[in-house]
Amino acid sequence: MRKTAAFIGAGFLTITTAACGGTASTGAADKTLTISESVTATPWDLAKASMGPEAQYYQPVYDTLVRLNSKNEPTPNLATSWSYDKAETTLTLKLRSGVKFTDGTALDAQAVKQNLLHTKSGMGTAAGEIQDIASVDATDAQTVVIKLSHPTAALLPALGQVSGMIASPKSLENPKAPVGSGPYQLDTSATTAGQTYTYTRTSGYWNAKAFPYDKIVIKYLADPTARTNALLSGQLDGASLSLSRVKTVKDRGLNVVTYQPGDIEGLFIWDRAGKIVPALGKLKVRQALNYAFDKQAIIKTAKTGLGEPTTQLFAPGEEGYDASLDTKYSYDPAKAKKLLAEAGYPNGFAVTLPDLSALFPQEQAALTQSLKDIGIKVKLDNLPSDQIFSSMLAGKYALSYFKLGAPNPWDKVQLELTKNSTWNPFKYDDPKADDLISQISKATGAERTTLFKELNTYVVDQAWDAPWTPTVNAYATAKDVKVTPQPGINFPPIYNFAPATS
Repeated sequence: MRKTAAFIGAGFLTITTAACGGTASTGAADKTLTISESVTATPWDLAKASMGPEAQYYQPVYDTLVRLNSKNEPTPNLATSWSYDKAETTLTLKLRSGVKFTDGTALDAQAVKQNLLHTKSGMGTAAGEIQDIASVDATDAQTVVIKLSHPTAALLPALGQVSGMIASPKSLENPKAPVGSGPYQLDTSATTAGQTYTYTRTSGYWNAKAFPYDKIVIKYLADPTARTNALLSGQLDGASLSLSRVKTVKDRGLNVVTYQPGDIEGLFIWDRAGKIVPALGKLKVRQALNYAFDKQAIIKTAKTGLGEPTTQLFAPGEEGYDASLDTKYSYDPAKAKKLLAEAGYPNGFAVTLPDLSALFPQEQAALTQSLKDIGIKVKLDNLPSDQIFSSMLAGKYALSYFKLGAPNPWDKVQLELTKNSTWNPFKYDDPKADDLISQISKATGAERTTLFKELNTYVVDQAWDAPWTPTVNAYATAKDVKVTPQPGINFPPIYNFAPATS
């Protein structure tokens, strides 16, 4: 399903003073919704698109084949109905008639075919969501037939996210500006790339009632303090919020919702084979890292008490989650030191981490101190924030603090646990895990759940990462704006914003 680029909610980019400018605009009063993002927009080419918070930049312009409701269930959108064959390897979509892109081109089955194949051809996380598509046929103007390489429950939900967004065929390849059929168009005259993106209503959009605002403005603000200040001063109608600032914002009369999107945060071990830090190739070393963290203390101090300790990538309620695994590694620094000694590192080892103190000060401090407490020598690499993300993906760091975000366990598998996963920068490969993943991809029902649990147990036993807790997100809006969080999605989609009613 849809995923995400992983570091959901983490703004790995610098704040720009221009993005803070402007005067207050209240959503209900002038029909303008002004919100912020913690990351900049990725390319408008959907083959290069990411599935994380960047999706908010796409949502005003590109409509999706299906719409995910508040329970993450697919409902009609560009596709009005759909059906699978008995083998569940062929999905037939019936398209809404009369829809056009803003360049006047008809949105028909051929356009959908071109889009799906184009997105699938890319290297972005949106492309990864639909790699199980084997072929796409346009059998008539309003009918699309998608053939899968094997059954998968992830396809329909993916078509309600970036993977299912549809652009004008004339603008598929590296467009300078997006051309879609969605409720809004990008106003390039009021847009400054990397700072502020302005969208104005598309005349004649078929579902205009679902989008009550005439204009949407998205400002890039990486710094959480800047976002809070912009909210409190009325420059923003909506923004993600650090948990430590929830009380302050509520006390000022703004609306705040907290929710669990299913993300997992903690120490992520990228170099599991020990390519640049040989110690990490040893199981006992990775297990030692899992015993190093006082998760309860981290939750109390860094998460204002919101959250529960975990050892696994799957969140409660997700397929494959096993509550019994969460007692696998308790806080035990003495045991961590003993395991390091048994692995041949009685004096620890040295490691370089990206310094995320500007974005996650308490998390970075807890990570650094916990590693030092068991004898690991930590050097913090203070790169410009707009280079950290690419450096992590390029394999510069053996491990780091991280948030892995995905709306379902299959997406998490595809995002980190396969050889070709985006967040597997060292391309770590494990035959047993590969076999389980292959079986999961073909299984359904109870068999699939059992296989997910088996994979989950194996990954925890092998200490691929050292998770701390499922994340709790906070999102704040102005007094006259309400927002509904979406399960599995870090930032609420634009169709979940509306004027507040008294």
